[in-house]
Amino acid sequence: MLLNLQTAIADLLKTAFPTLFTGAGAVTITFALDNWSFDASSADPVAGEPGPEDAVDLLLFNPAKPAGPYPLTRKPYPGPRRVYLRSAAGDLVALLPAELAWDALDSRRLTLQPRPGRDLTGFDRLEVQYGVVAAGTRLKTQHLVTLTLAATDPAKAERGLVLGLAALALNREALRAKAAFAYTTPDYQAQGSLKSLSFVSGASAAASGHRLLVNAEVDLRLQRLLGADEGKPIAFILSPGKPAGGKSIDIDPAVQA
Repeated sequence: MLLNLQTAIADLLKTAFPTLFTGAGAVTITFALDNWSFDASSADPVAGEPGPEDAVDLLLFNPAKPAGPYPLTRKPYPGPRRVYLRSAAGDLVALLPAELAWDALDSRRLTLQPRPGRDLTGFDRLEVQYGVVAAGTRLKTQHLVTLTLAATDPAKAERGLVLGLAALALNREALRAKAAFAYTTPDYQAQGSLKSLSFVSGASAAASGHRLLVNAEVDLRLQRLLGADEGKPIAFILSPGKPAGGKSIDIDPAVQA
């Protein structure tokens, strides 16, 4: 669950301090001891029952060809849909309704019509937030992971430690954005988001190495997509011993849940 975060930390340090973390004699970055616990208070007693859920899709975005189209992973439920541009640096910009074109025949298909003058430079993801009817729950996890920074030159390892702490402490929004992940199958979807990142303790592994114990809080949103026989509106109600009536009804599947 921390693979994206580990990659984001390594990329941040190498980009911010290339002379320290790249090339010959570079400070090495390794991770170990990823232990985690589950927050018992996040257990959902009605998990598995269908109801209204929030869905979030992170889609690849090409500033040179912004129109798309962008297919959503699931069929949106009637209601507001919010679309944002995301950058690798963690910037988040909301798109206006006039910049969005939803297909009238396929509600999962979105194309963009950016307004004149919209600066798309640096944005590489499109975030779409919308409602669905699904069976879902949320789990909170606390991770303890060891980050080791080491080099053959003790002075270089020391600089890597101190400057690395500065970069990690001052770029948490960018790390949060890059640490997000989503795994989707035809029936299930799991999304993870980094809620907080903090330093617990540190130790010198050797004269040329330092260990940091880092705490990461990750929220998991778990959803099961409804089958063909689930979530359908009730059209008729039959009473035992009575013929079917001719009056139809329409109950929202979210209300049924």
